[in-house]
Amino acid sequence: MAARRAVQLYYDVTSPYSWIAFEVLCRYRVPWNIDLKFKPVFLGGVMHLSGNQPPGMLPPRGKYMVKDIHRLASYTDVKLVPSPMTWEYIMQTGTLAAQRFLTAVSLECPEHLETLSRALWTRLWSQSLEIHEVDTFKQVCKDAGLSQELADKLIAMCKDKKVKELLKSETQEVVDFEAFGLPVFSTDLPGFDKPQWFFGADRLELFAHSIGKPWLGPNPQKASKL
Repeated sequence: MAARRAVQLYYDVTSPYSWIAFEVLCRYRVPWNIDLKFKPVFLGGVMHLSGNQPPGMLPPRGKYMVKDIHRLASYTDVKLVPSPMTWEYIMQTGTLAAQRFLTAVSLECPEHLETLSRALWTRLWSQSLEIHEVDTFKQVCKDAGLSQELADKLIAMCKDKKVKELLKSETQEVVDFEAFGLPVFSTDLPGFDKPQWFFGADRLELFAHSIGKPWLGPNPQKASKL
């Protein structure tokens, strides 16, 4: 059997497009034979260091983004149903606490990173609930079957220098690519001496072409049943 291709996904749960890339890449693990590594980063840091601005800073772009999200939710089967409260939570609290929590998970129990990342996206983008409170982190851990002891340890780790520095360094990786937003996914390609990166959930078809794999739409399992 051929070795699995290593693919890194850089994401922040404040980004709905990151959620789409996350779910679609998860669906393609087997069809593309990829080893998918999740890398939580801080979108606010990427924006600041690259000189970019959030979509909402340009009102027409922000209005279009709302329509775009609903269309993509239908196309990709990702449950993106934001309400005004979703945007309010993003503007008021951001996701630094959530990304530090996920970084702690990546260090302490990476086998739970997929489930807990999805849980936070679901709370924010499907249920319009906050994702920065300690009680929220305890609840998503409980729902995922983690012990109270492990949940408490993960929450405590959010204040550790090791976690903060890792989040900064992973964020810097995205900036070093000269990327300017999220999601970003990367892999090694023939003819290049360093990983090649792709930006945006709408570049997954191009990514498939670049790695020599078939693109069967956002849900290959459904396509295979047609």
